[in-house]
Amino acid sequence: MQKYTVEIFNVLKLHTARFCLLFACIFLLNSNIVHAASSEWQDLGGGKARVLAHLDPATNKVSGVVEVRLDNGWSTYWRYPGSSGIPPLFNFSKSVAFKSKEVAFPAPQLITQPFGSYAGYKKKVMFPFEGELLATSGAKINLDLLIGVCSEVCIPATAKFHIDSDELLQSDPQAVQAFSFAKITVPKVADADSVLVSREQKTDGALFIKTKHKQSFGTPSLFVEGPNDWYLLPAELMSQDEDSATFKLDVSRAPKGTDILSHKLRYTLVTGTKGIEIVR
Repeated sequence: MQKYTVEIFNVLKLHTARFCLLFACIFLLNSNIVHAASSEWQDLGGGKARVLAHLDPATNKVSGVVEVRLDNGWSTYWRYPGSSGIPPLFNFSKSVAFKSKEVAFPAPQLITQPFGSYAGYKKKVMFPFEGELLATSGAKINLDLLIGVCSEVCIPATAKFHIDSDELLQSDPQAVQAFSFAKITVPKVADADSVLVSREQKTDGALFIKTKHKQSFGTPSLFVEGPNDWYLLPAELMSQDEDSATFKLDVSRAPKGTDILSHKLRYTLVTGTKGIEIVR
């Protein structure tokens, strides 16, 4: 009898421990409610988009993402479209008591279409942004989006998104997770000397750029931004060895006689979904 009493006691003790653990988890979740909201999906013609935003009620700081999901075979542009195209434009000017910072761009990929190659995104991309509510009530996050979506042709798509401050007081852990993931995909700013080895301008309108890059990391891509009227295309990978990669950048569309190296250019070196950004 004593044996069975001990066994029953042990079973009760085990279930009590599990119950206490479950209760503790529920308490922790409810004591750290995530204040966030998401807009309705808007159709883009070749995909759809929405906005997710997270509010820190202690500081009124807002973190959010513009999430774009593209249909199979469709793509969109990076911030520098090159020879043609429409970079995504994010306009928060119609917001009420909300001040936004500049929207960030994740590392792009090289996309080849029948009409040419450019830097952009396929399938899914999330553009992170940050801002601040200037009032505790009555604030509205209003975003007008203009974005080019491309398949065999490119079309400009527009969408409008609205999130009220009252909606931000809801609980939506997905919005916080989305922002954290989106921030990881934005290229890290680095010192130029940690990436660039050499740059040499050729008379035939080409700039040869050698970068530090471990071959074991994979095949890199290089995207260079200059003045908008230069219409720079993604650089072409010419060679790669164990510790470096050499690219050829077509600068023939820059104004004739331009000393390319006298201008500050922004370089984004991308491998997979990770990128490094430098200015020189």
